[in-house]
Amino acid sequence: MPSTVELPGLDELKVEEVQVSSAVLKAAAHHYGSQCDKPNKEFMLCRWEEKDPRKCLEEGKQVNACAMNFFRQIKGSCAESFTEYWTCLDYSSTAELRRCRKQQEKFDNCVLDKLGWQRPDLGELSKVTKVTTSRPLPENPYHSRERPEPNKITEGKLVPSKHGSAVFFWNW
Repeated sequence: MPSTVELPGLDELKVEEVQVSSAVLKAAAHHYGSQCDKPNKEFMLCRWEEKDPRKCLEEGKQVNACAMNFFRQIKGSCAESFTEYWTCLDYSSTAELRRCRKQQEKFDNCVLDKLGWQRPDLGELSKVTKVTTSRPLPENPYHSRERPEPNKITEGKLVPSKHGSAVFFWNW
């Protein structure tokens, strides 16, 4: 018999959405990754350990809050250079970073001067890191099943089948 699934209410799911295009996300990706690294990794760890998105709503809200705060800071400090950069990415047909290096440099310098954020080195954000968390470890983090009982020992003498094996019946 299926059990009842507890769904979160709409008030628990209500957050201010980050409404930006893919070009904006691509332009901001390196700085966003370094500024919101901890909440993102905390959320991904929660999703991996819990295997249930309902248990990670708070971590998801922290990721969203970090993203909103990040884009507000960018808009308040470096809106002009950032707009030039993401517009260049948007108008280049394949959104390649190499076509917009001048705008990227201008944006990176603005972020460094006004916010003190250093652009991370290439590959820095993709390194494997160990996440320290205050969340307790789930009871069964790997969601493995209990070990099955071993097969019972067969009593008596084992005798071959009277009519042979079914494996060789369809052998044309």
